[in-house]
Amino acid sequence: MASSSQRVVVTYAAPLVFLSTDHWKQIHSSLTSQLPLRNLHWKSPVRPTIRTIQELDVKFVPLETLREDQPTSQVPQSVLEKPLLNIYIFICEDSESYKASTRKQIKDWHASVSARKNQEWLLVHVVRPDQSVAQGRLFQMKTSVLDKVKADFNTDKKDSRCVQLVWSADKDNASIWADVVTKIKEGVLSAFDVALVQREEEVRRSEGQRQMPGWNFCTFFILKESVAGSLEGMNLHEEALQQYYELEATFFQVLREKNLSWFGPLITPSSSDDSAPLLSVAKKPYRDLILANTISVFDFRVYLLARQCTLLSKLGDLEEICQKTVSFLTAFARTLRDVEDTLPPFFVESWIYSSTLSVVDQCDEWARSLELGKTALASFNAAKGELIELARHQLDVLGVAAGHLPHKPPFSLALPANYEVNKQEQVKDASESISRTELATALVDKEAFFELYVNVTNRAIELYANGGRRKFALKLHGSLAALDVYANPDWHRGRLSSALQTYTSLPAHYSPHGWTSLEAFMLNRALDIHADTEKPKDREWIHILLHFLRAYVDDVGMDLLLSKEDSKAYVAQLVSALRAAADELDSDTPYPDHTALSVNIVEHNATLAETRDGSLLKVVVQNRLPCAVPADEVELQLAGRENSRISFTAKVSTLEPGRNELTLFCPSSSAGTYTLFSTQISIARLHFQWKHTKTPKQIKAGNMPALVYVPKDLKALDVRLKQPPLIELGTPSKIIVILSTGRNEVATAQVKLSAPSGIQFRYQETEMDDPPPIRKDDESVTFLDLKEDQTVVAAIPHSDASAYHYMRVNITVEYTTTAEPDVPRTLRLSRVVPTSLPVAINVEDFFRGTRLFTRFTLSTTSHQHVRVRSTHLLLQNETDGVKVTSCMAQKPSVVTITPAQPGRFLFQMDASRGQVRDALKLQISYRMLREEVESLIELAAAEVIAETPSLEHLRQDIVDKLVQALETDATWVELYGVTGELAVPGVNPGEGEMGVGLRRVLEILNKRRAPLSFGEWREIVIPVDVPQMHILAAARLQVLENPFSVDKSQKRTRPLYAGQPISALLTIQTSFHWAPPEDTKVESYIMRYDIEDLTQDWLVSGRKRGDFLAKDGETFSVPVTLIALHHGELGLPKIGVTALPLPGEHRMRSSVVPGCETHQVHGAEKVLVLPRGGRSTFVVNMGGANTNM
Repeated sequence: MASSSQRVVVTYAAPLVFLSTDHWKQIHSSLTSQLPLRNLHWKSPVRPTIRTIQELDVKFVPLETLREDQPTSQVPQSVLEKPLLNIYIFICEDSESYKASTRKQIKDWHASVSARKNQEWLLVHVVRPDQSVAQGRLFQMKTSVLDKVKADFNTDKKDSRCVQLVWSADKDNASIWADVVTKIKEGVLSAFDVALVQREEEVRRSEGQRQMPGWNFCTFFILKESVAGSLEGMNLHEEALQQYYELEATFFQVLREKNLSWFGPLITPSSSDDSAPLLSVAKKPYRDLILANTISVFDFRVYLLARQCTLLSKLGDLEEICQKTVSFLTAFARTLRDVEDTLPPFFVESWIYSSTLSVVDQCDEWARSLELGKTALASFNAAKGELIELARHQLDVLGVAAGHLPHKPPFSLALPANYEVNKQEQVKDASESISRTELATALVDKEAFFELYVNVTNRAIELYANGGRRKFALKLHGSLAALDVYANPDWHRGRLSSALQTYTSLPAHYSPHGWTSLEAFMLNRALDIHADTEKPKDREWIHILLHFLRAYVDDVGMDLLLSKEDSKAYVAQLVSALRAAADELDSDTPYPDHTALSVNIVEHNATLAETRDGSLLKVVVQNRLPCAVPADEVELQLAGRENSRISFTAKVSTLEPGRNELTLFCPSSSAGTYTLFSTQISIARLHFQWKHTKTPKQIKAGNMPALVYVPKDLKALDVRLKQPPLIELGTPSKIIVILSTGRNEVATAQVKLSAPSGIQFRYQETEMDDPPPIRKDDESVTFLDLKEDQTVVAAIPHSDASAYHYMRVNITVEYTTTAEPDVPRTLRLSRVVPTSLPVAINVEDFFRGTRLFTRFTLSTTSHQHVRVRSTHLLLQNETDGVKVTSCMAQKPSVVTITPAQPGRFLFQMDASRGQVRDALKLQISYRMLREEVESLIELAAAEVIAETPSLEHLRQDIVDKLVQALETDATWVELYGVTGELAVPGVNPGEGEMGVGLRRVLEILNKRRAPLSFGEWREIVIPVDVPQMHILAAARLQVLENPFSVDKSQKRTRPLYAGQPISALLTIQTSFHWAPPEDTKVESYIMRYDIEDLTQDWLVSGRKRGDFLAKDGETFSVPVTLIALHHGELGLPKIGVTALPLPGEHRMRSSVVPGCETHQVHGAEKVLVLPRGGRSTFVVNMGGANTNM
């Protein structure tokens, strides 16, 4: 309507003299620059929420240009047709001028505007900037004039309609106009509220009379539309749109009542109605037709939609415009179909086609002024794609009618119900009546039609792709492929390859979205085209066929096989051709996760093959196809620890429809619990594969992997690893490999070891005591011709592993037996071997002249107990005059080292008649308590099985149960350490063979035994360096009988008293016996002694500190005097002896100080100091009686 471009009108007036001045021009220009008004907050009395008007365009016009004496129109117009606010601007310098002239001018203006209905007024008093009065007077003048104006004209005390504008040179400053603009906003909103409430009251009154005679919907529509136009002019677009929604609802109510007397016919098509822009309101005089009650329902609905979409465009909701248009065109087209006989041929299709394209063009034009985000732009493109696809559907109808397209899917899907096939005469008439040129041409020109069809489809595909609607775009791709196939051969010759490529590629996009029906349809067409083109059944054909069979099974695709009636025979034919094509493949071709076949585990506990190494597993193969499937092999793969894999296989010929039970065999004897990793069915070189691994997210959600338990075969080939029985530090590290053949006669057994830590094994240096035929290379060691129940032991050197406490070793044994030379077997095991020493060693050395006392403290490096049988300190070379003596008892005994109790071993080396220069070796014979106990249990079990051979199959179970009982309760350790009795706690033997065997084993274990009577012991040889010391000093402080004693060795016999001077002799004997070989030629060192200062016990007099020259074997002595400071048993002061730096020798810019160790010879001696004795004299009066007493 016209009000869509209408603005709010505000009038202004001023004295004529003022209007002719430059000052007014400045004010007018500055006021205009404040427009449009911004941030108006509208609170309607009848609406609950506050609406913010971001911008409001205002038309500022002189009052005299508007005439109020014009006759009022009977047609309801917008409330914005007349001004909402009248402003009078004046300048008055003083009260006298106001009284003389200004007041009358304002009064005349006020009388004129006050008579106008629903209009507000405002007085603006301008204070000129060139007034030359004092500031105080100026302020007083302003207040005086303004007060008089308010008193004369401001009748409403609550709301002042007078405002003052303080004009300054800075006319562009927005703060100058702040008060004036605020008053303008208030006046505009106030007048609009009053006018709108009055108009809405008229609307409600009219709507309440709807059931009364004489009520006219078209008159009501114009009245209510005036409200929408008023709201639109105020930029309240949401409220205006709501008015049209209410009008639409009222129209539908009238339509349901079938009261259309106010309308013309349903449609009166003009020559251009089928191609006119849908959203244009200027193409017809819609309001005049509505007022005349002659508008058709078709024109009314189009006008209503156009007004709604115009308001939606101002709200920026372009996506909603597209969706409303699609809904309108689809729904109203069904109404037009009912009167299609009265319309020109294909009017509906041309109208929909032209309308959709015009709406897309109009929306694109509106979008240029908007800034759409990424998400909004994608949704907008998708909505436009729906419009273009709707236009494409009209081309389907026209193409089928004109004979350009076949009457079959996918083209026939767009045809309306009760469609007549023969429309050749209508096509001829339509080519003349349709006003849209390209459609008229396409009806008679096949090439033009195909070009138009492809262009429109590609446009829709592009919009869907930009909008993220991949599935819709893919569907349209399929229609293009159908066009390539079904078009006239003269046109599509050479395009079948393109159609085949399209039909082949589209299902991969449909499948993730579950469009199985469409997927099967496309693949069926691809197979037909492949056959028509006589292409070879190669790998590409196999993939097409497999995709089709999957879609066929998922969709139970009976109805989709459009080219065959007997689906079972058709699928059987395809499967037979699949077998032939698979035989021709030149390489393995995997196909993952096909739904036609599946492999499921029946029993999750595998069973042993008994007569040979390996295990059996029962599975079910489900064939969902209606025919048998030829196959060669079924394979199931399990995953264990450290990424180990074992495979169960079975040879097959065919898989019948439905359930097929099979038993798979695995030649590996790797025991343990495995998870289902993958399954595979092979047809020649075509492999159907399924992965069954679960992600952590699936496991957390409760989707647990399938588990399979493979029992241990005690008679199968086995490999164990352990540390060598003798470990000598400083020599290459080795690991012992023990291979047991079990029931097998092994032709070849290739052993490979690998460590995740990066340790390298040197197979070429493998050592064996009594080797069978063996083959060694850089990658493995291979044993040849091994007999049944034979055990071979090999020592394989490896790189340094001292950085690790334990070494994880993955073992791979590839072997063949003489009984089944064509069956390669692989045994994969993972073992953990300790690499660090079980004990930590701390060495302490004590020098005593030519003798050396060495104490070794052994402590366990783990929580396990270590049993030590013996320790020996060995000389590398027998040296004359050097003797090593152990301080342990001669009777054999086992020392148990625990985490809380280390073991200490002391050795004495006497080198009085020789020198020790080479390193020593500490030899420790030990074993772990756990190994000792397990060995004892193994021996007891072997003894019981020797008595009762029928218990052989329970050997491992008996051992495991007893070991587990010992692990859970450690109360047996103390008794076993003392007596050797192994009382296993918490074992309930139960009944049966297992109970009998357990009772007998427990009886044997409860007997006393010496630990040295069974089991193997290991040895550790550790090199020990001989300690070296430049100087050994034996210091002694000896108390003498008197200072003049000749025999210094004579002990003092007289008592010592506190405070008494005591003669003592300090002696220091030095020895260079343990000096390094490079310093043996040094004859003397300068040394310093220092007597300890015990101020609480002793007072030392004499040379407490001094230097002396030390030589090998000589003694330095000096007398001192001691005074005990109190009585009691007192230890003598200790003597500190240090070597002074060698004169003239420096290393690394530092003085060279010889090493020195001092032994306090008197360290354990104490002397008894008695209290000092004395005499006291007392005088007693023995005379006569004292009379004074």
